[in-house]
Amino acid sequence: MKALACCCFAASAIAAGLAAETGPFQRQWVHASETSAAIYWQLDDIRREALSYVEYGATEDLTQKTPATTDPRWAHFHRLRGLETGATYHYRMVVVDPETKAETKSDLLTFSTQKKADAIRVPQEVKGPPFTLDKPGATYILTRDVTADGNAFIITGSDVTLDLDGHTVVFGNNTDEQVSGILAKNTGKATVCNGHVVQGARCKAYSTAVESRWRPQPTEIFGISTDLHLPNAYPVKFLGKAANVRVHHNLLASRVTEIESRHYPGNDLLRLDISGGNIEVSDNLFTQGCHIGIRLAGEGPNVEVHHNDIRHHQLYVNGYALACSCPGLKVHHNRVTSSGRGAHLTAEGIEFADNHLDLVGHPDLDDMPAKSRPFKTIAVELHGIKLEGDKVRNCKIMGNHCRIVQKLPDAQWRYVPATPLNIACYDPNAMNEIVGNTFVALTEHRETRHGGYGDSGEWAASVYFVGMDRGQAEPGKWSAWLHDNRFISNDLFLGAQTPVNMTVRVEKNTFVLAAEPAPTGSHAPFWRIGPALEAAVKAGGNLFEGMRP
Repeated sequence: MKALACCCFAASAIAAGLAAETGPFQRQWVHASETSAAIYWQLDDIRREALSYVEYGATEDLTQKTPATTDPRWAHFHRLRGLETGATYHYRMVVVDPETKAETKSDLLTFSTQKKADAIRVPQEVKGPPFTLDKPGATYILTRDVTADGNAFIITGSDVTLDLDGHTVVFGNNTDEQVSGILAKNTGKATVCNGHVVQGARCKAYSTAVESRWRPQPTEIFGISTDLHLPNAYPVKFLGKAANVRVHHNLLASRVTEIESRHYPGNDLLRLDISGGNIEVSDNLFTQGCHIGIRLAGEGPNVEVHHNDIRHHQLYVNGYALACSCPGLKVHHNRVTSSGRGAHLTAEGIEFADNHLDLVGHPDLDDMPAKSRPFKTIAVELHGIKLEGDKVRNCKIMGNHCRIVQKLPDAQWRYVPATPLNIACYDPNAMNEIVGNTFVALTEHRETRHGGYGDSGEWAASVYFVGMDRGQAEPGKWSAWLHDNRFISNDLFLGAQTPVNMTVRVEKNTFVLAAEPAPTGSHAPFWRIGPALEAAVKAGGNLFEGMRP
């Protein structure tokens, strides 16, 4: 039997919570409070997904278990409630194959719950709701589920920790105001952990489960799960001046379907307005919503997003799983299996590496001009990894796998064309590099049709260029350099909105005509990319399998 050290509130202690990693039980993590625990792990293969549960008990007999998940995922999060304080618990993580139902079990592990003697107990020792947490340096522990008409918790004291101890907080149950489940307004660090935050029946738009407002102060959020459903609501929002932030080991989910505008502010599962840097978002599950998964805006050093499992749902135009507009951002080892767009890179010096994206997309709602009504339904090609704008310079896209399938229409949706690599770099000298990736573009339509904006048609292109007509680069420079990648399509290898006249280097790549689904009736290596780029591709030492230029 292996004992698993429980993480405390400090970031350094979280690393100590990792057990020996074997098989489909990687990046293990546990946080134990007084009467509850949160357990997290990931599968060993980022391409794989499974169901799961945790079996546990006060003895090695493991007489209890958590409800099994119903949606296969790469990452897994379970909460154990109703535990005895000051006890040692035994547990196993269990992975279930979604097709065969075969189970794989981890080693037998243990964690211990401990009473924190100097903690302030809520609601016994604090009036509310709203509960104002104002004692500097204090740890507050929630001892039962609570419901608030408006705000539930407001943190005003310096260096405060709020441990929900596995309990449920319902906020915004009956108010005309914009409110939060937990609102951090303090100076010094704020830590929020281990509980379920639910939006109630009635509150104003833009309410938020966990919010930090105009605080360039250290903030840590972990072990939190959310359920939002009213218009424009956010699971987690850092409104202005975010710095020194860790968001990790959470299950951030939303059922929101209504937003004010797809332009600004849109809607996100996690919004970070960065102004001071030192931001880490890791080991979270992001689920559903209706627009953007993770939005990272602003500037600051040392911003990193990694090992997240993202499955958002884009109902409105420009709804990316990862909206990356922070210069120098590092995004790696994330799994994105969304119904919607993948990653949008719009800033300088972004490194986007070793991510796995497997996407589909359908027509979405658009308000053009902004906030016009009614929303219009339009069909635009789906972007896997998109580089866009005149600020996207010196970015490196490497080691990713991005696959998009345009399915045949079903009872609920019709699906949009696939462009796993979509390049719209407007600076001729941008020097962006795309290397060592695999891009797969497939359509299930046998006959193709190329429409315009809003009715994009039925087709697929493993590389697609948009607005790449700004002229040649200076000597020795380029706008984009694509080399040593693998491009797979059953329709088009390279396509363009308009002919490309910018310096794009396409060298030493392998282009493969996919056999399944069967190639389209009009499959071709090039579509409207222009004679200059065609010549560059032919002279670039590229390999072609199944379809030659």
